[in-house]
Amino acid sequence: MKASIILNGNSNGTMYITGELIVACDGGAEELRRRGIVPHVLIGDMDSISDDTLEYFESKGVKIQVYPHEKDETDFELALNYAFKHGATEVEILNWQGERIDMILAMIGLMSKYDNVTAISDNCEVGVIKAGENSDRTLKAVRGEIWSFIPLCSAEFSIEGFKYKFDGNMEITSPIGVSNVALNSEMKVNVRQGKVVYVRWKKRPL
Repeated sequence: MKASIILNGNSNGTMYITGELIVACDGGAEELRRRGIVPHVLIGDMDSISDDTLEYFESKGVKIQVYPHEKDETDFELALNYAFKHGATEVEILNWQGERIDMILAMIGLMSKYDNVTAISDNCEVGVIKAGENSDRTLKAVRGEIWSFIPLCSAEFSIEGFKYKFDGNMEITSPIGVSNVALNSEMKVNVRQGKVVYVRWKKRPL
């Protein structure tokens, strides 16, 4: 089962929700309400959601899980744990872009614990590939797209189907995997050691 987690970002574009389980993460519920979408569950410490929206979703029968403000986990981590605990085998993260670079970095760190979590927006897609059972991936692309591959924080990997070939060890202190170009509709990535973040720019970045 696929789950969709909606974060408290600043997406103004189209939001394609493809998951069977919709999880609103705190202020992400505001965006869902604005779009007329009712989630299955709302999770968080509720510091980014209005009382009116909280009452609105309560009246819609949404399951609400409230956590204390002072806690070790981020709201996203709680939502991610909930999704996998309740049968998800794949997760898409929506409405995640915003000014909180610290939250985005934490999100990527949490994504790296799994093989099947992808952050998706109108303009880009972010995922993490790690050594292990699912280390050999074939990724869909469009010829001419900009892709970047960044190790966490050191990784040995190879890529095929890009303008600039790479096969070896890369350190985050020398991120030569930034701004590659897709040459085909399918790309191959193999991570032999460590973890690699990929960023696919579906719309050309500035």
